[in-house]
Amino acid sequence: MRKRFWLVLPWGDNRILLPKSSYSLKNRAYFFLVLSSIIPLALIGYISYISMISLLNNNIDDGIRSNMKQIQISLSNVFSNLEDSALQLAMYNGRVADDIETYIETKDILTKYEKKKAVIESISLINAAKPDIGLIFFYYANKHQVMFENQSVQDGFRLTNLPALASGINATFYGPHQTMKSTKDSNVFSVARKVNLIEGADLYVYMETSIKLFEDLLKSQQYKLAVTSIMLNSQGKIMYSQGQKDFPLGSYVEISKLNETGKSDSIKKGYYVFAEKGEQGWYILSAVKTKAYSSDVRKWFGKFALLAALSIAISLLLGLSIWRIVYRPLRTIHREISLMSHNKFNSELKRTGIIEFDSLLIQFHDMKDKISDLFVELEEKERKKRVIEVEKLLHQINPHFLHNTLNTVQWLARMNGQDEIDRLVALFTRVLHYNLGKEGGIVSLSEEAEALQNYVDLQRIRYAYHFDVQIKVDPELGDVAVPRFIMQPIVENAIYHGLKDESGYIQIRAYEEAGKLTITVQDNGAGMTEQEIERLLEPQADAHKKVGMGIGLSYVRYMLEVNYGSMASMEIRGEKDQGTTFKLTLPISRA
Repeated sequence: MRKRFWLVLPWGDNRILLPKSSYSLKNRAYFFLVLSSIIPLALIGYISYISMISLLNNNIDDGIRSNMKQIQISLSNVFSNLEDSALQLAMYNGRVADDIETYIETKDILTKYEKKKAVIESISLINAAKPDIGLIFFYYANKHQVMFENQSVQDGFRLTNLPALASGINATFYGPHQTMKSTKDSNVFSVARKVNLIEGADLYVYMETSIKLFEDLLKSQQYKLAVTSIMLNSQGKIMYSQGQKDFPLGSYVEISKLNETGKSDSIKKGYYVFAEKGEQGWYILSAVKTKAYSSDVRKWFGKFALLAALSIAISLLLGLSIWRIVYRPLRTIHREISLMSHNKFNSELKRTGIIEFDSLLIQFHDMKDKISDLFVELEEKERKKRVIEVEKLLHQINPHFLHNTLNTVQWLARMNGQDEIDRLVALFTRVLHYNLGKEGGIVSLSEEAEALQNYVDLQRIRYAYHFDVQIKVDPELGDVAVPRFIMQPIVENAIYHGLKDESGYIQIRAYEEAGKLTITVQDNGAGMTEQEIERLLEPQADAHKKVGMGIGLSYVRYMLEVNYGSMASMEIRGEKDQGTTFKLTLPISRA
């Protein structure tokens, strides 16, 4: 069995009992307004978040890759220039190679001087053509001897002491490392290319170029976030690093991970690492901290969260405003209902300024006016009914005393053989019993017709059968309910006011017409004018007291109003010396 719980809701001066399953309109308004704000914000936020991440990340990725590609191309060109220049000096059977070979093999001092001069001139030509190339010399590895240098070289030069970056055809690239010039004033990239001359001679041409171009390229990168640039040799060893703390020189990076992903978060925890491979086999890396990488997204998310909170706050304020807009008219409507419940129907219409509520209040006031009119009408009907009952009681005598007296008269008439008197008293007794009875105000049509027949027979005896009365009732309508004493006042009026001679007649008919009970009382008497008809229907007309039972036609009209309202009607048609016709129309109601 389901249990129900109740709560008491205060409203104005009243307390309303409501089930606890009821919901407050205010809470509902807040809930749906906040929900209507959150759902679009959540959908827009989700779509924007996905789009923003994709857009920002793609922009960052594209920017980093573009700059790295530029660095890779520039460095590849630097190393290609070094390699081409070294090839010119180390070309087999070239003029420079011949001069070097002659210089090494000859013992003639003059010849040595000339060949040395010729080689240095060739080096100078390369220096002039490519000013970015600095130190150039030949290194005789067998003897650890430096020859034909264009600038002074440090003592103890060894190729094996240089940090190898990558290897090409008969050439090895080094760097970044300090220059081999004795001044040690800069960092350089270098190349050593083998020169095949005398059999067994291990001779190399060595060239350097500054890394200033490389460093300038790194400084010119515009990422809008901190990027750490790293250079690896072909084995993954870090040769250059802008972040010594997390990417120290000499440490190694797994090349396979770079080749597999391009952008990887597994190289170093907390970093995204981008990679570009140079033509000579070295790598350029750009490492971005994951927090910095997503900082724009977090900033956007913070702004969006602030906007969402602001939107929800505005929704709550709108909900409060809407509640106030709705609550005041609701209080006005509740006040109107409360006044009506206390039978106060004359309150002034107070408009709310809202079309929908004003329309509702106007309709409510119209309904209240109609209810007030109905109450007035009901009170008037009750008053009329009481007036009728009082008038009826004023004209009644003690039924028991009257019946007992008439029974005594009837008994005496029978004992003396007065049959006519016996019949007259019997009829009169039945008429009095019906008219003064207490059985109720509603009887069947057959009972009303029977009582009317007794009354007519009584009047015939009284007037010695000087008129003819015909009563015709449709047998199928015998059980139709009608007010007691509804036909007799009309027939009584016809007898007392209509008939003037012995040829008079009264015809009473009861039949169904248009779905209603129709009762007509027609006489051929003196007739009536309109003024006489109006006077006859007046509640206090003197004609009441001049007829048999003293009730009159106003009783009939009141009974129709009390029992049927506008659904019943009484019509009187008469012309002077042409007779009078009474027509009653009642709804058919079967008891």
